[in-house]
Amino acid sequence: MTARLIARIIVGMTAVALLATGCATNPDGSYEFKRTGLGALGGAVLGAGAGALIGGKSHRGRNAAIGGLTGAVVGGGIGNYMDRQAAALKKEMPQAEVVRDGDKVYVALPSGILFDVGKDTLKPEAKDALSKAVPTLRDSQTTIMIEGHTDSSGSDAINQPLSERRAGRVRDFLMSQGVPGSKMAAVGYGSSRPAVPNDSDANRALNRRVQIELSPNEKLKAQEGSSGNN
Repeated sequence: MTARLIARIIVGMTAVALLATGCATNPDGSYEFKRTGLGALGGAVLGAGAGALIGGKSHRGRNAAIGGLTGAVVGGGIGNYMDRQAAALKKEMPQAEVVRDGDKVYVALPSGILFDVGKDTLKPEAKDALSKAVPTLRDSQTTIMIEGHTDSSGSDAINQPLSERRAGRVRDFLMSQGVPGSKMAAVGYGSSRPAVPNDSDANRALNRRVQIELSPNEKLKAQEGSSGNN
């Protein structure tokens, strides 16, 4: 089975799920999956298919991808709060892909924007882009996981530490700009969590990314629980 045929199958399956469940584009351009049925496809297929649709050339030509989406829905105070977080980050970082999925917000930046090939030093333009998101990240009631990802080119001995260093560089820069280190963590996954198959130059570019995951912190969860009991 050719890579092109596999891609068509994935996109087709995802499209059917999207028709059945709904994928809304918010006014700011960020995306939100409206119902939980997408999870029936399974995480791996959904992560590849939705990631390709959201981040690939079919969506405004951006070289970003977000894998592992569940299609879960969270409403109420947390859902509204995370919607506002997504809208703010989309406005502040227009070159990133921003998706609100369940109670989380995912932000994906292609490593080409952040780093030179094989390097872990943030480019000046990357610092400028990240700086614009500092107010939202600093003041949000969320925990922030910064993930480094590579494509499958090269060995794990190279990819794994490179992904760790890149995630750490983003975390350290955000800390230097005032985002509390206590609310952030950085992790590298090397090539172990591709958003799309590593079967073409374009797809490998999608997989070379830094992905930021925002989740509601305990204070926000407690507020939701308190309001729900009133």
